[in-house]
Amino acid sequence: MRPIAAALSVILILASPALGQTASPGATGTFPTNSVSDREHGGPQGRAQQASIAALQQTLTELQQLQLQTKQAHWNVSGTLFYPLHELLQDHYEGVAKYADEVAERLLAIGVSSDGRANTIVRTSRIPEYPGGFVDDAQVIATFARNYRIVSDEVGQGIKATEDGDPTTSNLLQEVQHAIDKYQWQMRAMVQPTPTDPNSGADLNGGRPIAMPAGSRDG
Repeated sequence: MRPIAAALSVILILASPALGQTASPGATGTFPTNSVSDREHGGPQGRAQQASIAALQQTLTELQQLQLQTKQAHWNVSGTLFYPLHELLQDHYEGVAKYADEVAERLLAIGVSSDGRANTIVRTSRIPEYPGGFVDDAQVIATFARNYRIVSDEVGQGIKATEDGDPTTSNLLQEVQHAIDKYQWQMRAMVQPTPTDPNSGADLNGGRPIAMPAGSRDG
């Protein structure tokens, strides 16, 4: 099941039997938990609201996961590119945090609670776990090039799912994807082949080329 469709199925369960009812207070058995307000609010209604909840909540979860991972990498990156990656990851952390807050507040604006609990991140994020300990600069580059790609693809699904019923949310998600794609490029550029240098990353990786994500999104 595609990520946004899977998230939407959870939202449909949480919002039943009637949109506008509030999920059980303190519910912890189902993740995520997004309570729907019974007060008048702006934004989409009905199924359009449900699609927006799914897209926004999944995006929030992934942005929070990236917050944790970029800070973990910022502290522990090691190797020749320690300093530029240390600085770049801090910039990425601050940018991701900004968009996480905007996405969470968009959920509130359309009459829904945001679920930022640690258990929700752990159980529903589709980003692979980041390794503990010191992490080599080559591994950091490959990891974030992959993880940013995963998030961008997920956000892209949310853009399509909300563009007709909630163009404001769709526009916000486009801003998020724009930033994530920029961050992915900034990692990828460190090992981008050119006509004069293969830039395989072997010089950073014990003589072995860095395994990077495939270039095409088709399929």
